[in-house]
Amino acid sequence: MFAVQGVYADGMVKIDEYIPVSKKYDVVVTFIKPAEMSEKKAEKERKIAALNRITGVLSNNSMTLEEARAERLSRQ
Repeated sequence: MFAVQGVYADGMVKIDEYIPVSKKYDVVVTFIKPAEMSEKKAEKERKIAALNRITGVLSNNSMTLEEARAERLSRQ
């Protein structure tokens, strides 16, 4: 028996290191703690999410960026 580290995200487990086996193994996946996201990566993901929201509004409504921003501010 041996252990390897990885991350569970979006319904999949991603192993972070090479596994030196060539046959099938029974495994147990243990969720230890939430993965820590670096501040830089978190900021990048926030910016991408904001951009996706803006482009979604623009593509669905044919609004200008200024109109989309004004509408968003009026809902707050």
